[in-house]
Amino acid sequence: MKGRVSRATFSSGTAVLVYLGLAKLFIHLAVNGRYGLFRDELYYIVLGQRLDFGFVDVPPFTPLVAQASRLLFGDSLLGLRLLPALAGAVTVVLAGLIARKLGGGRWAQALAAVSVICSGVILNFGYLLTNNAFDIFFWTVVAYLLAIILKDNRPKLWPVFGLVAGIALQNKYSIAFFVAALGIGFLLTSARSQLRSGWFWTGMTVAFAVFLPNLLWQIRHGLPFIELNRNAVAHKNALLSPLQFLSGQIREALPFVFLVVLIGIFHFLLGREMKPVRAFGWAYLALLVFFVLSGGKTYYMAAIYPTMLAGGAVGLERWSSRPKRRWLVPATLILIILTGAAAAPFAVAVLPVEKLVSLSQRLGLAPAAGERKAMGLLPQHFADQFGWEEMTETVARVYQGLSAADRAVCGIFAQNYGEASAINVLGRRLGLPEAISGHNNYWIWGPVPGRGEVMIVIGGNPDDHRQAYREVAEVARHTNKYAMPYESDLPIFLCRGLKVKIADFWPRVRSYI
Repeated sequence: MKGRVSRATFSSGTAVLVYLGLAKLFIHLAVNGRYGLFRDELYYIVLGQRLDFGFVDVPPFTPLVAQASRLLFGDSLLGLRLLPALAGAVTVVLAGLIARKLGGGRWAQALAAVSVICSGVILNFGYLLTNNAFDIFFWTVVAYLLAIILKDNRPKLWPVFGLVAGIALQNKYSIAFFVAALGIGFLLTSARSQLRSGWFWTGMTVAFAVFLPNLLWQIRHGLPFIELNRNAVAHKNALLSPLQFLSGQIREALPFVFLVVLIGIFHFLLGREMKPVRAFGWAYLALLVFFVLSGGKTYYMAAIYPTMLAGGAVGLERWSSRPKRRWLVPATLILIILTGAAAAPFAVAVLPVEKLVSLSQRLGLAPAAGERKAMGLLPQHFADQFGWEEMTETVARVYQGLSAADRAVCGIFAQNYGEASAINVLGRRLGLPEAISGHNNYWIWGPVPGRGEVMIVIGGNPDDHRQAYREVAEVARHTNKYAMPYESDLPIFLCRGLKVKIADFWPRVRSYI
């Protein structure tokens, strides 16, 4: 009897979801150690070494994860990316559990989980250590808790909801848009009764209390994130029409996965058994309208996909319950797996970079730009993993070529946090001093005392550099054909004869974007 129970356990619906989660984890363990450190990963490592209650552009959760990963795994690239991969694996399981909570059977649960694995944008989120990896995880945890609260009438879970939402806010502010969108959904559905619950307001209080330290940091520093976001919309993010935004959703999720998302929207809004959780459907529409009108990037919607996929899987299972339609769910599963496998090399590092470039060119696929920047041979999530080692070594050669007296007062100035963080993470073993920059949190940290009489400047305009230094000479040039174009063919300047104190011109170099 015990043996039979054990076998049943290993073939249960929950076990299948765990196997699928492990499959996603295996994919990442197989490929996440390839290529190199991503621009934002370098930045998170530096932020993690200088932990605070907040930073200009991100809350502290992901920098904390970066620091913990470095302490546990050292310089291992695979180790740095292990926790994002685990978060992605758990998200797969959660999507299946949401489908179950919505009334879905094993086919619906499997379809929801497999769709999460095969979605290109979600697969990419689990590939790198960025706050996006944990953002989609937290949104899905929040959605699962809310499904339990609404379907099972368990208002005492609202404080747990608030705790998760508060931690999510310490990772990325976008969860606030999800909660606000859900609030709109509550007002438009029977879930509005939850707003009269004391447990609901206790949950919101818990979320605010957890988030408060970061909010106070932002206020103390003049709310820099608001300025950064305003600048990004005005100068950085690509301008998209509603049709372009929607086509971006289809391209990033992949067509058959997005089809399940669409089914999910309609099933949440129209399905009779979805009445307790109809707020999810309205939340999706509210987020879509908001991000289109506010100039958001297309991937901002991806965090709600697991929830919509769960609803879509349940809806498709219900609609295909008649004998003549039973082939629909397995056929959809097969199509999702096939298209996901075909697109995987463009989401994660499946192929050597030379073969990836060759395949892209044969297929006529030009790297898409989510920002107003020229693209090179690779999409940005790959391109920003190349060139940092070579750039750092080029700067090190310039630095080591200086006299001992010059090295003692030499500083390094970078145009952005990627360049500065590459120097600060990769340059230590080469004996380089700390790099500074006016970009985002580097501006708050300010100049390095005692450094700057001689300055190595990475990139920029020599005429701008001459405003602060009498002598400006290009002494080296860094190139990498796979890097982003603005990080390749990059001049390295050596500047001498400081005209003004660095503290005097520092306010002019601030760049929040």
